[in-house]
Amino acid sequence: MEHPTAAFAYNTTPCSNGTVQFMDQSTAFQSTVTSWLWEFEPYQYSTLQHPSYTYYKTDTCYSVKLIITDSRGCSDTVTQLVCVPAAFAVSFTQQNTCAGSAVQFTSQLVAPGNDIINSYQWNFGDPASGSTNNSTAQNPSHVFNQPGFYTVTLTALDIYGCSATYIQNIVINALPVAAFTYVSGVCDSTITFTSTSLGVAAPVATYTWSFGDGTVQTFAAPVNTVIHKYPAGGQYSVSLTVTDENGCSHSVTEEVSLNSCLVAAMMIPDTLICQNYTITFSDRSSGGTGISSWQWTWGDGSAPTSYTTFTPSVTHIYTQPGQFWVSLKVTSIVNGSVMSDSTAIRINVLASPLAGFITDKQCFGDKTAFMDTTNNNGALWVDYQWNFGDPLSLDDISEDRNPTYTYHTVGQFDASLIVTNQYGCIDTASAPVTIHGLPNASFDYSAACQNQPTYFFDHSDPNIAPLTHWGWRIDQSQQIGWMTGSTPSFTFDETGNYHVLLSVADSNGCIDTASRNISVYPTPVSAFGLEKDFENVQGQVHFINGSLNADQYYWDFGNGQTSAGESPVVQYDNDGDYLVQLFAYNQYGCIDSTSFLYRMMYTGLWVPNAFAPSGPIEQTRIWKPVGINLAYYRAEIYDRWDALIWSSEALDDKGAPAEGWDGTYKEVPCQQGSYVWKITAIFRDGKIWRNKDVGDHTDMPEQTSGTITLIR
Repeated sequence: MEHPTAAFAYNTTPCSNGTVQFMDQSTAFQSTVTSWLWEFEPYQYSTLQHPSYTYYKTDTCYSVKLIITDSRGCSDTVTQLVCVPAAFAVSFTQQNTCAGSAVQFTSQLVAPGNDIINSYQWNFGDPASGSTNNSTAQNPSHVFNQPGFYTVTLTALDIYGCSATYIQNIVINALPVAAFTYVSGVCDSTITFTSTSLGVAAPVATYTWSFGDGTVQTFAAPVNTVIHKYPAGGQYSVSLTVTDENGCSHSVTEEVSLNSCLVAAMMIPDTLICQNYTITFSDRSSGGTGISSWQWTWGDGSAPTSYTTFTPSVTHIYTQPGQFWVSLKVTSIVNGSVMSDSTAIRINVLASPLAGFITDKQCFGDKTAFMDTTNNNGALWVDYQWNFGDPLSLDDISEDRNPTYTYHTVGQFDASLIVTNQYGCIDTASAPVTIHGLPNASFDYSAACQNQPTYFFDHSDPNIAPLTHWGWRIDQSQQIGWMTGSTPSFTFDETGNYHVLLSVADSNGCIDTASRNISVYPTPVSAFGLEKDFENVQGQVHFINGSLNADQYYWDFGNGQTSAGESPVVQYDNDGDYLVQLFAYNQYGCIDSTSFLYRMMYTGLWVPNAFAPSGPIEQTRIWKPVGINLAYYRAEIYDRWDALIWSSEALDDKGAPAEGWDGTYKEVPCQQGSYVWKITAIFRDGKIWRNKDVGDHTDMPEQTSGTITLIR
């Protein structure tokens, strides 16, 4: 009898506030499902076919169980993970909250994580901005012209039609006020600049000086004074940009005139200048009474290089491409006063390719695919040179962008990629590649018999990683079955030859297969009958074998006896219920069994024909029939005048007569002679006693009355 199959689906959205609608999809073979028992979470149940349930905690997965029962009383259970999405929620962040500058807003989906926003509606809380106060962009920007507090509202709709609103108050900060003064040093080319700027909404955080000679320096507060050495005299437009702690900036520019003095000079190499290369700079400074210190500033935010002993050259590595101002500041002592001069050169650092690659599944015998992840860094083209690091091959190189390579053995290999771009800039990436060994697929199976489960046993050997998946396919002229697990079973409906394929996979994703051809043989049919009291011997049973398609047999008679005979004869010595089983085998190992509850009951009643009340043998001093398993019994004694002189109906717990006649009537001894007995008896199995018990009845009458002789 096939069991029903429990199954269900569910539906919920972020708008549901935790409510999940469950849809029963169970099926029953040649029957109908009559009852459903749902367990949504511990101690929360329903018996509806298509219930709904509201979970208190959203953004959580629950293990939901459904137990079904069909009209035949058969049941099935399914447990499925049900994930309840969080309520739809959005937020946003903003950057650059300075008056007069564009504030960039970035929307964010808060929950649920896999939701999609369909539309956005922004209100920036700035009605003075007119039509620009609203936007439907995903990440808009807005210019707040006046400092102050603004309430920004974002309303979003998702793909389910859910609406979510996020409101945030933002502060638009006032700009600082930039101003500075300057004083010339002993040497006219050295000038000291001092900021007199004012932080309005927040303290000043940084001062950025542009000295008009191509040199720019930035200092963090409270350093508001800088000494600058100009390379030559002339007119310079000096600018100061101050940025406060809110990130708001303001600039001021003034014209400065000066004459030359101490001279800082440098020379850059004429070699290729690429990102991540080591670049050499030469010092060519002169002047004063001798330079006492040098400071190189690289313009990329890295720490300056400083020293007090002349060094003809210094090196630096730029980690980013672009144009950078390299400055050299030299310091000298003139008439006891410290004087400085600076020079700067703008260099163009060419973008180097940022080499990188990844590989796919790496199992022995498979082609390993190398996937280039190089960042071209703006270059129009790059060249590739691969070395796969296989010591067993001289052909483990490639110039393809995304090559494939088949390694000759299992192990770890050092693969490398050299990338060259159109400028001649080069980068190299290396990574270990591990080639995993394959598992060794193998299996065995039990006897394949028609309409009986055939059990399959995985004997696969893992390589290193444990096996995680087993897939079995049963084919004849086409696929007829599919199984999973290491020890599945399959029932073949028809005899014949079948092809079984096993695919095993380990935790590394490496796969091996094994297949076998198996033959499905007919299953025998076990059947038997029995003949009680065989050969007129009570308790002796002849079992008659009626099995089909079998050539070997095993009998269990329920009394401790067994037999391999075809139709054996068994003697039961005691009353009782015996479960008789017959196992029928054929030459292919197919087996079938049948059983029968045989109830054995010994029945009999023997009537003596003489007794001697005063005789020497105790057992013959009374007339008492001997029997067993009697359900009803009445014995009567009559004299020659047909008068009833004794009767008894007494039976003991074994169904045996419990009383006998002692040869008296009303306690007076009867005369020696012949008397007539009559007996009516029914056995416990319902059979009426007719004095025809099993056994040898030669020369014995078969009647329920007779004569007895009283001897004195």
